[in-house]
Amino acid sequence: MDTNATGESPDLLSDTGYLCVGIYLSILGLSSICVNGFVILILLKGKAKHNVMHNILLLNMAVTDFLISIVAYPLSASSSLHGRWLYSEGTCIFYGFWVFSLAVGNMNTLAVIAICRYIIAVRPEYSYLLEKKNAKYILCMIWIYSFMWTSPPLVGWSTYTFEAYRTSCTINWAGRSILDKTYNITITVTCFIVHVSICSFSYFHVIKRHAWANNSDIGLALRSSGRNLEATERTFNLETVVSYHKVTTSRKVTMMCFAMLTSYLIAWTPYTFLSVWIMFIGDVKPWVHVLPTMMAKSSTLTNAIVYGILSSKFRESVKLMFKRNMNRVAPMTTNINRNLSEPVATSSRVQSTGTTLQHRPQDHSKKEHYSYKTYSVHLIKNDVYIGKNNVTLPNEERVL
Repeated sequence: MDTNATGESPDLLSDTGYLCVGIYLSILGLSSICVNGFVILILLKGKAKHNVMHNILLLNMAVTDFLISIVAYPLSASSSLHGRWLYSEGTCIFYGFWVFSLAVGNMNTLAVIAICRYIIAVRPEYSYLLEKKNAKYILCMIWIYSFMWTSPPLVGWSTYTFEAYRTSCTINWAGRSILDKTYNITITVTCFIVHVSICSFSYFHVIKRHAWANNSDIGLALRSSGRNLEATERTFNLETVVSYHKVTTSRKVTMMCFAMLTSYLIAWTPYTFLSVWIMFIGDVKPWVHVLPTMMAKSSTLTNAIVYGILSSKFRESVKLMFKRNMNRVAPMTTNINRNLSEPVATSSRVQSTGTTLQHRPQDHSKKEHYSYKTYSVHLIKNDVYIGKNNVTLPNEERVL
């Protein structure tokens, strides 16, 4: 810990600079508390009841951002408004450990979300891993991994110290000892590069899968039937139809998750490059630290904003929660009677004779087998009309 940084050191920013930083952090902290608190409320009280793995992960991120905002930002904002760190060195160590641990936890969560998107779109045979009962194990792994890499400075492998402008605390990026250098390199690889690599791999294959869906025979048939209303006889395997449906209906959720990852990387990448520069080239002027650091802190607000804007289910839950005198109506299933001679979006025949589909029961203790014969199938948006039966596939994932 740098003991010369606690109050007698000369101002490293101008009075106006410290005032701007203090006002910015005050506004950011208050906004993050309000927005993330609102997101937590909707996720807990909304109609989905956080019973989907993605909702649990999003709730984890919202709680993390809320905790950063309510604990760390008041310390840094008040210190910036006074132009110096107002608290003890022990408080600075706690500040650095708290913020860094929660930030790594958020990055872990984004990586897990990317893996979930990969499983749903590319490897659906592992979808049983995303059931609610597994959420506690995933959350445990997220936070064990975070504390595993953020605790070493507390026991001597590097240290937590002040930022260059002395009103915030972080890892000792400018340390020149072998312990500082090895820890800084390790933490950059394990808590940034590894996560970016996982997310890049996952979303690359997810986007590739979406491109397959658009260019598949089913996708081309749907688009061509939109231009030509005449029914066209096509042959599709039932498994292919279901796979196409799952990929296309999960596209909005995937784009929301990808947007959250992008906003997080935009916020943290400048700070990471600055840290690497300091590690290998040398320290820079204190004012140069300010903008990347403030951008990184903004991630506590941008995650919730991106999620609230892009999630249609979240917006629906907000409307339902604040709509007064709403009568709850049980869902009703209706059969659609239509003349098969009329034009449809796509007319297809499912060829799955001899094909056995395996359905995984909830307890995973045994497998049930279903076989399908050849039927004449009409696809109308999400409705699959088989003979006299009308089967509606789920419209989209139940993610708030």
